[in-house]
Amino acid sequence: MAKRVWEAGVFVLFAVVGTLSHGRAVTFVGVLETALPLWLAWALLARWRDPYEGPLVHLFLVWGLALPLGVLLRSWIVGSEVSLATLPFLLIAMAFTLPLMALGRKLA
Repeated sequence: MAKRVWEAGVFVLFAVVGTLSHGRAVTFVGVLETALPLWLAWALLARWRDPYEGPLVHLFLVWGLALPLGVLLRSWIVGSEVSLATLPFLLIAMAFTLPLMALGRKLA
C-alpha cells in the first residue's frame, strides 16, 4: 500500500510542478487530469511486474511502458490530439519520474 501512495505522490508532484512551470493555477481537477492517468497506467503495469521487487529491469519495464500509456490515456481524457507535440510532455514526464521511482525502490 505504501508503494501506491509513493507512486501517486510522485505523479501529483509532477502535475503540480508542471502546472506551476506553465504559470497556471494549481487546481484539484487539473492535478487529477494529469496525475491520475499516469498513476493508473503505472499501478496497472506494476501488478504485472513489481518495480520494487526482483531485478531492476522490472522498474525500467514498468516505467518505460506505463508513462507512454499514461500520456495516451491523459490525452484521451483531456481531449487533446496525440502527435509529435506530445513527445516533449512524455520525455519530461519520464525524466521527472524515473529518479523518484528509483528512490521509491530503495525505500521499499
